[in-house]
Amino acid sequence: MNLWSTSSSNVLLDVVVFVERAVIKFGGALITEKRSRKVFRPDTVSAIAPTILSSVNSGMRLIIVHGAGSFGHIDANSGNLSSGLVPGREDEQRRLKRIVRESMSELNKSVVSILENHGVRCRTHPPRDWVLGTGPDFKGDVSRFEEEGFVHITFGDIVDVADHREFGILSGDHLVERLSTKLPHVQKVVFLLDGLEGLHNMDPKNKQSRFIPVWNESTFFETSINESTDVTGGMALKVEVASRISQTVPLVGFVDGLKPDNLQNLLFGKEFVGTMFEKAKSDE
Repeated sequence: MNLWSTSSSNVLLDVVVFVERAVIKFGGALITEKRSRKVFRPDTVSAIAPTILSSVNSGMRLIIVHGAGSFGHIDANSGNLSSGLVPGREDEQRRLKRIVRESMSELNKSVVSILENHGVRCRTHPPRDWVLGTGPDFKGDVSRFEEEGFVHITFGDIVDVADHREFGILSGDHLVERLSTKLPHVQKVVFLLDGLEGLHNMDPKNKQSRFIPVWNESTFFETSINESTDVTGGMALKVEVASRISQTVPLVGFVDGLKPDNLQNLLFGKEFVGTMFEKAKSDE
């Protein structure tokens, strides 16, 4: 069901037709082998591409944000790039910054190539070109994502900062948050996970873990960060961001990116399996 579609037949008055917009996060662990440096998973993106195309053909406006995975996190962690310039390591860090940016451009081209081969018209917006600062309050004009006729794509990146740090890492999750809450008519935000139906209350490898179908402020879960493969907050950051987004966007969910039919069901208003984020109740 397209929540914002409307018919203009037999209507004499001018009406505004709202076109539903969705923001989809391709997790870095989904599209790369996160433990092996710069290993792309083309089959995963190829499986998702038909759903992206069918959504666009239905009239939906899509924005894709993809993670860095093994194209960014390993080198960024090696150079401690999330801290910005570290005295005594400036030359090494600037070299690694260039390497990570080149790697992210390479990963992005791989994602875009597959989508375009499936008939999806794409426009990429590398954050290094339009963003200043890191975190959810970064400076940057998101109106560039409103141009019609394209699936707009961006990604986690190393960006400039306006202080002694010189640069920092802008998480793809914070990009999702800004785009979802500042662009008009965003009705769905989807985080695609790697082989998980949604959020679990603890490490899914633990036999005692349980799937969480609905998340709210009182939901308990435990998570850990693998410092060698994640420099931007991991699942904990995704939950934090998704919770905030759910205050303004009607549908925010975590679903299994390896099951494209499930993603299609979500986008088209059908029954799907995943974790839904429940809007916090007002104190009033």
